[in-house]
Amino acid sequence: MRAIRYHDYGDESVLSLDEVPRPEPAAGEVRVAIEAASVNPIDAKLREGLLKPTAGLPHVCGVDLAGVVDEVGAGVTRLEPGDRVYGTGFGWQDDGTYAEFAAVPADRLAVLPEGVSFETGAAAALVCTTAWRALVTRGDLRVGETCLVHGASGGVGHVAVQIAARAGATVVGTAHGAEAAEFVTGLGADAVLDYREDELADAVHEALGGRPADVVLDAHAAKHLETDLAAVGRGGRIVVIGQGAPVTLSPSVSLAAMFDDVDVRFMSIMASTDDQRRVLDAVSPLLETGEISPSIEATYPLSEASAAMKHAASSGVLGKIVINVTN
Repeated sequence: MRAIRYHDYGDESVLSLDEVPRPEPAAGEVRVAIEAASVNPIDAKLREGLLKPTAGLPHVCGVDLAGVVDEVGAGVTRLEPGDRVYGTGFGWQDDGTYAEFAAVPADRLAVLPEGVSFETGAAAALVCTTAWRALVTRGDLRVGETCLVHGASGGVGHVAVQIAARAGATVVGTAHGAEAAEFVTGLGADAVLDYREDELADAVHEALGGRPADVVLDAHAAKHLETDLAAVGRGGRIVVIGQGAPVTLSPSVSLAAMFDDVDVRFMSIMASTDDQRRVLDAVSPLLETGEISPSIEATYPLSEASAAMKHAASSGVLGKIVINVTN
């Protein structure tokens, strides 16, 4: 089968399209004939060696997939050949999903509704799981609350805006540029702010009619955490899904946060494999009805995975980049 691998760590140039043996499903696994995968920031971190795949090199890229069950391993009864599935959380301990087939744990896969394309399923898998877990599970977002989503035009952010709006929250997103602001507004945000504003916390309060934020989703805590702490109110929850650099706080800021009983919660979807399928089972009917709809900026064939990763790493991407494995 064809697979995109890297034999050394580095930039997109280390990727190669290789012929590798088709994997056999072990007990508790299924083999999926992959139709589509998507590009995520963690793919680059693994490729660059900032995170090292457990199995070592060479390594197949990719952490999410959508496709059709091809074969089931011993003990698997929930899925059978022919089932349409999607899932995430792969490609770290074992080879990933930029390939024609992958053998993956059956309990991490959700059934993809018939009316949802494989490209949409691949685009949704990691970002919907991350955003839902950050806002609903970890952030405990409630109807009538206020929510600040940083990077609202990006992969996780643009889905988080939809989830928060659907949950009945007042949503403020941060983005840069008129096109991104229009995109985020169209997703259901009540206001969009430029993340480069000097007084961003004050702008958040003004956008919320003088109210503080109850929940904040932050993918770059090194840049935004002090702003987040100033933007939230008493009992606020800040969910950090990325740092970007070491995070430091001045004593006065951290002391004020302590007095306000602010809760800073760190999470990674790659460390949350126990509830990924449960989240996707909740997301699936919303994908089917279009209540949540990941936006796909571009689709690339498997042979152009290097270009896909380079595109995803560029500034100004609106939504997701998808790899169509069958092309």
